[in-house]
This record gives sequence, structure tokens and C-alpha cells, in this order.
Amino acid sequence: MEGSNIITYVIVFLVVFVPYLFLQFFLENRRASEKNKDTSAIPGFFKMSYGLLGMLSGTIGKSLAGMQPKRAKEIKRQLTIAAIPMETEYVFAAEALFCLLGAFVPMLFMMFVSRRIDIAIGAGLLFGVIGLIYPSMTIQSCAQKRQEIIMKNLPFAIDLIGAAMRAGLDFSASVRYYVSSESKSNPLAVEFGVMLRQMELGKTRVEALEDVANRVQTDDFKSFAGAVAHGTEIGASIVDTMRVQGEEMRRARFNRAERKAARAPSIMILPIAVFIMPAIFVVIGTPVLIKIQQSGLGNLMQ
Repeated sequence: MEGSNIITYVIVFLVVFVPYLFLQFFLENRRASEKNKDTSAIPGFFKMSYGLLGMLSGTIGKSLAGMQPKRAKEIKRQLTIAAIPMETEYVFAAEALFCLLGAFVPMLFMMFVSRRIDIAIGAGLLFGVIGLIYPSMTIQSCAQKRQEIIMKNLPFAIDLIGAAMRAGLDFSASVRYYVSSESKSNPLAVEFGVMLRQMELGKTRVEALEDVANRVQTDDFKSFAGAVAHGTEIGASIVDTMRVQGEEMRRARFNRAERKAARAPSIMILPIAVFIMPAIFVVIGTPVLIKIQQSGLGNLMQ
């Protein structure tokens, strides 16, 4: 009887509240698409629910961000690094939305399939926690991936810009040559393009580089921006400065690769112990066990 009452409440919720949410979602999605046409940098699940998140960001998202100021600041930093044009409140709204959907949908499904409330509640808790941590993990993964791509492309960019300057171009023209030679999917080329636009609007070379370093937030780019700023202040040759920076970054990248290779054996211990060793024991021990059983059965028959 209790289970039928719960199912009745769930059906009433679906019939009344969910259509209202979908109506608001499509209306808000239309308004958001008119205001902001460029949503290509937004991750998939955020893009699919962007209208609904816009509706929830001003209420639930803003309240959650106000209750967690340190975490809101960290999420804003991750959004800046990942170059995702989205407010912090959207991430908190996504956490609340995905948590509710992750808890409600599996719980409803398991309730209809198993007819057991304990299993339904367990599934709801599990997927609710996954939905809660998914948005922030996605933003963090996008930020780390973008930083890795920038660090990988930075030594080549410095070499190319330095070669163009040695050929007679100035710094701005050399950077513009690099931006034009790279694809739009290269985040470093995108950041250099933003830097060029800032310089055209009146910022100095050092200020524009520092802005890029604040957005990217990698030690390699901060070191590069600091070296260029120091060379500009003391009047040193920027070409020589960039050549030295390129060599240092390649050496640092080689050292990082060596550290990762040195950590590989310790990382492989767990997969070997969990997956490979049991399979080896089964392959070696099964024929031996069969022979023991056969010999024991033969002795009993004799």
C-alpha cells in the first residue's frame, strides 16, 4: 500500500512539474541562444541544458555560490583557464539539477523494475552523488586539458615567433604570423589572438602578456611572460630572450616526461595485482588442479 502511494505521488509530480520545467527550459534556451550565439566552447551536457541552467542560475545557483565563496572562486578560476564562457552560478545550478535528475530518474526506474524501495533509494543516492560531482569534474578536466595543450605548443610557438623576429618582423607581426599559421582549435593561438587585440586597443606588450598568463595560469607561460617583461625593462634583445626560454621549456618538458615515465611502474602495480596476476594464476593453476582431481579420482576408483 505504501509503495502504491509513493508511485502515485511520483506520477503526479511527473504530470504537473516536469512539463512546466520543460516549457521554461525551451523558452529560456531560446532567449539564451538569442543573447549568446557562441556556445561552442561549453561542454555537451551544459550546452544541452543551457536554457534551464540560465533559469536556475539566478536562484539556486546564486544561493549555492553565496554559501561557498571559496569554492565559487576556484570554479571561476577553472572556467577562466578552460575559456568556457559561462558564469559560476551556472555550474552550481548544474550541480543541483544533475543531482536531482541523477537521484530521481534511477530511483523511479528501479522502483518500477524491482518494486523495492531500498534498492531504489540506493540507486538514487549513488547516481545523485555522481550528478553532484560531475559538473565541477568536467570543468576541471577541460581546464587541465587546455593547460596541457598550451604547454605542449608553447616551445614551438616561441621558436617560430623568434625565427620570424630574426627574419626582420617585429614582435606583434611575429605573433600574428604564428596565429595565422595555426588552426582555431589551438588554445595558445587563440590566447595570442586575444593578446594582439588587446595590444591594438592600447595595452602594452607586457600588460597583454601578463593578462594571458593570468588566464592560462601555467608556470611555463608565467616564466615566458616574466622573461619578456624583464628583457623589455632592461633593454635586452627579445630574440635572445625567447631563444633561451624555448630551450628552457623544452628541457622542462623533457624532465616532466622523465618524471612521468619514472612513476609508470608504481602506477602499474594496482592493475597488475588486480587484473593480470589473477588471470596468470588461473591459467597456471587450472591444469594443475584438474590433474590433482583426476589423480585423486583414479586412486579412489582403484
